[in-house]
Amino acid sequence: MADKQEREPFHWQSAISYKVRDRIVIRGYDVNELAGNIGYAEMLHLVWKGEIPSPGVAKMLNALIVIFAEHAMSPSSASARMVMSGAGYIMPGMAGGLLSIGYTHVDAHEAADCWIKAIKLMKEKGWTLEETADYLAKGIRKQEGDAEFVKLFGARKVLPGWHHPQHIRDLRSPRVIELAEKFGVAGDHLKFVVALEDATEKYWGRKLYMNVAGAISACLVDMGLEPDECLAFCALSRSVGIVAHCMEEKNREKGWRASANSKIVQPLDLALQGPDYYDGPKDRKLPKDRVVEPLEREPYHYIDPDEKK
Repeated sequence: MADKQEREPFHWQSAISYKVRDRIVIRGYDVNELAGNIGYAEMLHLVWKGEIPSPGVAKMLNALIVIFAEHAMSPSSASARMVMSGAGYIMPGMAGGLLSIGYTHVDAHEAADCWIKAIKLMKEKGWTLEETADYLAKGIRKQEGDAEFVKLFGARKVLPGWHHPQHIRDLRSPRVIELAEKFGVAGDHLKFVVALEDATEKYWGRKLYMNVAGAISACLVDMGLEPDECLAFCALSRSVGIVAHCMEEKNREKGWRASANSKIVQPLDLALQGPDYYDGPKDRKLPKDRVVEPLEREPYHYIDPDEKK
């Protein structure tokens, strides 16, 4: 056994960057040279993927940041507002909004993983895009536990990156596809989701439409991002809107979201928390043999200010 003194001192090993007293180097570039010469989307690509992107990829990344930055009241913005109403400062509010993003709201990682596996299968089988789309749509719709399908795609019950509970036909997806084609970044994964949209009618009896997460994930995978990076990209984009919702909540609303003086009923108002909206067990008492410290002092009771004394 080697002497412990012969081991190297601990150090992080990274291909991303390094710094010394008078230099900060990111993927080989001095950060001061990058500043003013590349934009946010290009920097994101450089840090994540190691190279400054082509003009087409940079334009597409910028477009995707814009199209996903804000979506009015959604789980992420509503969560951010609720956290901000209690915490009162920005970091918990931002975290609350971002933590609402996952398998149900913005399932870009799930979608990306599915598209990658589908295209890999297509190439292995020698299928067309349409044949591959038919296989995936049929496998999810049948839900009969086809062993080969489940092994590859999991026991899915719904298409990831599909449908939108408010728009039905997500208004943003066609624009993602249009721009990807214009900027020359549309590849097999984006073409596949277009074919998959057409294949749904055969198995669902009506056409089901991809949502923006499904379109974005296909586009990002075509540009070389991994599933986790696809979800992270969406979270970064949406953080722009989350900050705005946090600041509006702080500057425009009263804290705690429980004010009875608001022009609307607030989500934490006592009127929404009484017995009319409770369907659990009826009021009950602890068994006498479980009462070790009996209640002797009565709790305060609310007195209506208009009540006559």
